[in-house]
Amino acid sequence: MDNNDLNLKLKDFEGPLDLLDTLIREKKMDILNLDIATLASQFLDYIKSQINTINIELASEYLEMSAYLISLKSKKLIPSENGIIDDSSFEYERDKFIQRIIQYRKYKEVVSHLQTKHELRKQMLVKQTNDAKAYEPNDLIKEVLPNKIELDKISKALIDAIGKYKMSALVQRKILVQELSIQDIEEELWEFLKKYKSKTISFSEYLSQIDPIKITQQFIVTTFLAILDLVRYGKITISQNQGNNEICISIIKE
Repeated sequence: MDNNDLNLKLKDFEGPLDLLDTLIREKKMDILNLDIATLASQFLDYIKSQINTINIELASEYLEMSAYLISLKSKKLIPSENGIIDDSSFEYERDKFIQRIIQYRKYKEVVSHLQTKHELRKQMLVKQTNDAKAYEPNDLIKEVLPNKIELDKISKALIDAIGKYKMSALVQRKILVQELSIQDIEEELWEFLKKYKSKTISFSEYLSQIDPIKITQQFIVTTFLAILDLVRYGKITISQNQGNNEICISIIKE
């Protein structure tokens, strides 16, 4: 192969498929009607010219592809024992080979797109999170959480509940638009607790009693706020399982 015809360096390629794809593009070959014999010859010529400049581990990948191309080429050029070329076998193998290159191109385009996004993201400046305490009014009344309840853990319990919702298969099957108010959810929760057979129920167990079609991320957050409201009113108390941070709701005043 004339070095001026296709000036390539093996170190620029990420593997034999990358080299093959470049050869096809540079020679403007029709990939759907690929001339395997021509491509194999060009690939082998290039490998021969570079074989002494690459390490053995890298060379093995290209030599393996070379052996495959020779085998594929022979199926088209060498007659079988009965004198008939097995076109069906060749066509099948060639189609599989073409599909590999097409698939490689798709992956390469995705990687290129992600690299571009990555470079753009590196140029972005991220605003530091503001300290919410700096914006608290001086006359803010802070509610005291029940004993054995830690703010970080109760926050994690809410995040875990939302995470379970997102993992649900129902998320993929429904589109629900609904308006929710804390007051409505409070009333619904309070009526449920008064009729529940036990005076204590976990947050996740309560959600399991709700019609699945109603369960959304908005519903979970609103229910969580309703629970805190009922605690403030002294109607219920909450505790937390130290093992899994599960919130347990107990009715204390009917």
